[in-house]
Amino acid sequence: MSTAVVAGVLDCCTLIYVEIDQNSNKVWQGKVTDDGCFTAQWGRVGSKLQSKTYQFSSVLLAKNKFERMKREKLRKGYTEAQLIPNQQPQTTTISSEDLESIAAKQIHHGGDVRSKQLIRYLVSVNIHEIIAQTNINYDVSTGKFTTALGLITPNAIALARDYLLQIAAMKRSNSRIFRQLISQYLRLIPQNLGRKLDESVFRSPQELQRQYEILNALDAALATTQPSMKEKIFECTLTRVPGSTTEGKNTFRWLRQLYESTLNTHHLASQYKLRRVYEINIPSMRRAFSKKAAEVGNVKLHWHGTKASNLLSILQQGLIIPPANAIQCTGRMFGNGIYGSQQSTKALNYATNYWNQSGDNEQRVFMLLCEFAMGKEYHPHNWSQNLPKKGYDSTYVTPGIAGVINQESIVYSTEQVNLKYLCEFV
Repeated sequence: MSTAVVAGVLDCCTLIYVEIDQNSNKVWQGKVTDDGCFTAQWGRVGSKLQSKTYQFSSVLLAKNKFERMKREKLRKGYTEAQLIPNQQPQTTTISSEDLESIAAKQIHHGGDVRSKQLIRYLVSVNIHEIIAQTNINYDVSTGKFTTALGLITPNAIALARDYLLQIAAMKRSNSRIFRQLISQYLRLIPQNLGRKLDESVFRSPQELQRQYEILNALDAALATTQPSMKEKIFECTLTRVPGSTTEGKNTFRWLRQLYESTLNTHHLASQYKLRRVYEINIPSMRRAFSKKAAEVGNVKLHWHGTKASNLLSILQQGLIIPPANAIQCTGRMFGNGIYGSQQSTKALNYATNYWNQSGDNEQRVFMLLCEFAMGKEYHPHNWSQNLPKKGYDSTYVTPGIAGVINQESIVYSTEQVNLKYLCEFV
């Protein structure tokens, strides 16, 4: 019986060329193997690539051909795609068994079946947010996310964020620079955008928000699936508040009363009812909060609503404060901070896509109950002021004041927030 011998790869590269003005979204890949072959592949990103293999009498000649073609492409304006090497993109179907296996390793759930199911769902919806909106693929055999060209690097995601921020800030009068920024962004996050590259898509706040959420999801997913990372990614627990114990029943009743006592019947979200409650403990977040709360005081409970697909990232790193010019369809009229509300349905609207129509409207509905260390509060009379106000630790907006209908609270440091409960609504 003969054994097939697979040639080893000695050198390879992936080059990408994206130019909105030319409607170009092209890729070129070269590979040299130890049997003296050089293979080139080329075509439109996300499409089936054409391929040609050259057989040489020596590896040196194959390498020379590879280097000549690579230099030629670089001179034409191609750039090297920022991919983790030796990875081949592979599209697969994600089964619930695969997701459960991944999720069970990340977050402590105390053996509770409902909590385990919830964790699996949060991983699932995080993955779905990526693959449903772009041609980002998930390989269950390796547990990695890839673009149409391979596994992207964390550095590529970071650079893409910078470009996306510049795209969002660009004025319509600078259309040439605007197109260049989009081209650079798509070189970092390759996407199959069809046969026609339309710059006007990136004028839409919804598209900018969609791209921003894709980067967030990729960040969280990449961190949880890197096989080289031995440390615990999720230092947290998520345990269901039991309905079978007196303490659990009392906690549920208290949270239901807190939710119902502050809902606004004019909000669309007021139709939702509290279904389940999960207690959250992120030790690093709790320790930082305890220190800050002891310093500034005035701790209050606030609701914070978010899409289910964002929860995996929140459980990984807590609530974050985006850069001052970060992409957000939901406004931040009182400065760049973490927003919460004592008015339950004001926050719940953010979990039901009332404010933001991007993404999947079929996600389950959750809201976080958080501790906010408000410290010395500033009460603004209008929203045009430069906030945070010097000498104050937070901003407290009273309903009917500063042009807002609902109560809002804003803190400007992540150390001022601690997650207590994750509440699910139906």
